[in-house]
Amino acid sequence: MMKLTKLITCLLLPISPLLAQQRTGRVFEDQNSNNQFEQNEKQLANIVVSDGYGVVKTDKTGTYSLPHNPNARFLSVTIPSGYKATKTHYIPLRGEVKNLDFALTKDTVQQADFLRFIQITDTETPLYGPWIDNVRNYAQQQKASLIMHTGDICYEPGMLFHAKQVNSELMARPTYYTVGNHDLVKGEYGEKLFEDLFGPTYYSFDAGPAHFVVTPMPNGDYKPSYTADQIIAWLKKDLATMDRSKPLIFINHDFFAGPDFILKGEKEQIDLMQFNLKAWFYGHWHNNFVFKQKGVYVVCSNAPNKGGIDNSAAQFVVVDIDKQGIKDIKPIYTNLRDHIQLVHPTADQQINMLETLPIVVSAYDSERKIQKVAVEISAHETGKRLANVQLSPSGDWLWQAKVPFGKQKGQYDALITIHYENGEQALKRQSFNLAGHAESTMKLQWSAAVNGNIWKTSPLIVGDKLFVATMDDGIGTNHSIIALDKRTGKTLWSLPTINSIKHKLRYSDGILLATDVETNVYAIDANTGKILWTKNPSNPSLPTFVSGPALDSGIYYAGLGKRMSAIDIHTGKVLWEGVDPSGGEATPAELSVVDQTLLAGYNWNALCAYDIQTGKLLWKRQEDGLRFRSGGVTAKDGYLYTTGLNGIFKLNLKTGEIAQKSIKTDDFKVMASPKIIEDLLVMPTSTNGIKAYDPQTLEEKWHFSTGEALVYTSPYSSPDQHKLVGTVESSVTEAKGKLFFGASDGYFYALNKQGKLLSKFNLGAPIFSEITVDGDFIYIADFAGNVSCFKF
Repeated sequence: MMKLTKLITCLLLPISPLLAQQRTGRVFEDQNSNNQFEQNEKQLANIVVSDGYGVVKTDKTGTYSLPHNPNARFLSVTIPSGYKATKTHYIPLRGEVKNLDFALTKDTVQQADFLRFIQITDTETPLYGPWIDNVRNYAQQQKASLIMHTGDICYEPGMLFHAKQVNSELMARPTYYTVGNHDLVKGEYGEKLFEDLFGPTYYSFDAGPAHFVVTPMPNGDYKPSYTADQIIAWLKKDLATMDRSKPLIFINHDFFAGPDFILKGEKEQIDLMQFNLKAWFYGHWHNNFVFKQKGVYVVCSNAPNKGGIDNSAAQFVVVDIDKQGIKDIKPIYTNLRDHIQLVHPTADQQINMLETLPIVVSAYDSERKIQKVAVEISAHETGKRLANVQLSPSGDWLWQAKVPFGKQKGQYDALITIHYENGEQALKRQSFNLAGHAESTMKLQWSAAVNGNIWKTSPLIVGDKLFVATMDDGIGTNHSIIALDKRTGKTLWSLPTINSIKHKLRYSDGILLATDVETNVYAIDANTGKILWTKNPSNPSLPTFVSGPALDSGIYYAGLGKRMSAIDIHTGKVLWEGVDPSGGEATPAELSVVDQTLLAGYNWNALCAYDIQTGKLLWKRQEDGLRFRSGGVTAKDGYLYTTGLNGIFKLNLKTGEIAQKSIKTDDFKVMASPKIIEDLLVMPTSTNGIKAYDPQTLEEKWHFSTGEALVYTSPYSSPDQHKLVGTVESSVTEAKGKLFFGASDGYFYALNKQGKLLSKFNLGAPIFSEITVDGDFIYIADFAGNVSCFKF
């Protein structure tokens, strides 16, 4: 009896508070959105709740209970499809927290079998810019269910700003964040400020038909408290609860899983392919690069508020998901509203022989989807309507049609009407003159839309053919190499490519050569478009290849660092491959061969010279801003002329020694190379148009300003500073004593050698590639994917 009494007494003693304590709460449908549970509100069963260590589901009463973990700093709920958080998806556990209930409300925007979301990344700013309005308004107009920021909000100022201005309440859609390397800042531990402002660094949620997992950058400017093993251990528990028929969408600041999509820590690892992985979205590199591997889309985007490190266009990404996975990926270029330009006919247009009037309109809006474009043509003097036509889309900027018109000389008005899907309209009236002969020094002969964007791929003329290549920074259906008849613009053949061709094509001995961003090399019969041979890397990898390949004496040079190779164009045989240095980022600078020396640049690394026979590194220079490689080099008399950041340099070709330099206030982070024309060194800039310098003294001789960029590409160039961004990415082409170039403001310019304007034409889209001159004809390829032929 005494023993039994002692046993009962022991059982009645208090249990250790730490062992007894459970974190308990409920998940409920907050019907009146007041963030408080009321008796008539539905409690939700089978909803996942986690403290970052344990993962449990609510029972049939909507209640959950997690053992107390002293290391846990948050509770988070995996919001189920069709819902959104009334307030937040997480509850901080710092201090004494009494209410551990999660309040969810129905999300009427979501659909069970379809989801649209927006990715933004690497905004790195404490400034309010038009991109914020673009993203918010696009989300509302196009019914995007959520906004995902994939990191680098950037240091204390940027993080504080985003928490106040780019949040779920002000963006009117659930807005989520992940940790970038620049979001790990000084404090108690690296992610402390992020947690204070945005909540847990890793979590999951369901939306539409998909399961999303968000994890943080493994390392950064300051050491985080989390470890890879900790995150993977949690991830295993989270994914064990998911419906594996759902697509898994992985969100992180960088892509580091490797070709097998296996995440590894010191002790833990997990194969994401076992959980129906369909996409990995990230940022970090400040470039636009989409590739597909093992059926998984790997999607990197540049920031929406500035040009990319590799001169990628500022954008945000719109993603459509269905039950099978990724349905569409579409970049949206920022800071454009009601952008409308009549491209063809031009102000002074010669009548063609076919008695039809080609109509081409460039139209773009960063927030609203264009439903249709109509053009009404009337006589200028009488106002009599002569034609009313609806245009067909070609790519994401261009709309076109052909109108039976006859040889009717005179002045006409074109009234362009843009119909947006939301019912809004925009109007623009432009005039043009039809003439039987040229009434200006330059006239448009033809224009042809090639149904894809054109970045740095300038028209290549060979015989009676014009070759050009397109890029697609979205789902990848519009990248190809195209041959046109140079006299009419008619398509002769088109060859789809594995990924985007972003830089120059090369030609020799009947062979057309190209390299895409994955470093796939194509050798093509220029007459037929038939592939002769290809060279493919084992797996796509970063950095992308956006440089201009070089061709010399039948040897083709493409790739950078360990992916650089020299290839015999007739056999496809690799002569050498893989060189130093490695590292750095992609650069749009051209590779070039000068006197048995191959010159190549690595952004944020160095300008390098190689022996073309062996690939041996001869020298490299990275001081005084030379490591910032956006543009190429120009050779003359044993010297190289180039730019870096804000300096102009003259280097000894053989040694790489700096013979002369001049540091300017100008920003030279553009894709162009210097051009030496007699006593001028002409160099485009990021913000101030074109400048000409004395090649002997490097002192400025004249300056020509261009307009504000339509699309921002030069690294870190942005409208947020409220200063002119007059970017010119195109190197200057000299012909018949004139200087020709295209600019980011959409204009094609002709100057004399004193820098005075002779003529300009508005093509309605940025021009990044060089102008090609062939006899009396000028060929221009713009970013919208329109190729134009002028006669001068």
